[in-house]
Amino acid sequence: MNILLTRPLLQVSVLQSMVNDNGHLSILFPTLEIKALNAIPLHQQYNAVIFISANAVEYGIMILEKLNLQHCQIFAVGAATANRIIHHGFKVDAYPSLKASSEALLSLNEVQQLQNQNILIFRGKGGRETLKEGLEKRNNQVEYVEVYERVECKATQLHKDSLLKLSKNQDFITTITSIESLSAMVNLIRKIDGNFLNKLLKTPLIVLSERIGVFAKSVGFLRIYVALEANDSAIVEKIQQIKLAKYNTLDK
Repeated sequence: MNILLTRPLLQVSVLQSMVNDNGHLSILFPTLEIKALNAIPLHQQYNAVIFISANAVEYGIMILEKLNLQHCQIFAVGAATANRIIHHGFKVDAYPSLKASSEALLSLNEVQQLQNQNILIFRGKGGRETLKEGLEKRNNQVEYVEVYERVECKATQLHKDSLLKLSKNQDFITTITSIESLSAMVNLIRKIDGNFLNKLLKTPLIVLSERIGVFAKSVGFLRIYVALEANDSAIVEKIQQIKLAKYNTLDK
């Protein structure tokens, strides 16, 4: 089965290998580019720092290394983000182990105990305000340091070739990991081949959260599947489930 992968080219290799190792053919269609931003926090010391994505870790780790981390707790939005922090030699005090989200992070006992604290959030440019608003309800002073931005890719020959491959085969699944990526994908396809979008909307789409799924439905996608967890293994597991369900239907 053909699997359309939409992550940036520099970040797709692990998922691509997992998809191929499970007997599928990965087709690359990068929707966003990640670009570093020059960011400087207002202070040198905080009571807590929070990373809201693995990208925030990769592009913010040099800033973290320069901070005074004495008496500072480090939190991550999920397991993948926590693993990147640990990879760089820092201890993570807490993170949601089951579901990576701002809501899950705010529900942690360790985070709920933060009151009247100075907190620094590492993130990309823009994004939701849920985490900041939740922390401010406990009289915390919250500051952002935006260390990267997501920019929509320009249409290249790779994009055109990938759509050509899919246009010859009805049997494919699309994977999307963010609302920004989904929006960029739709824009790119409209620029390259507007007719293909009608086909895409009728094929299975795997997303990482209910929130992305709601947006996908508003765009017009008809077959939306939400991965149980926000990680590569859950994406591959959902692909296998869709494939098995398809073959079971054909057997009847």
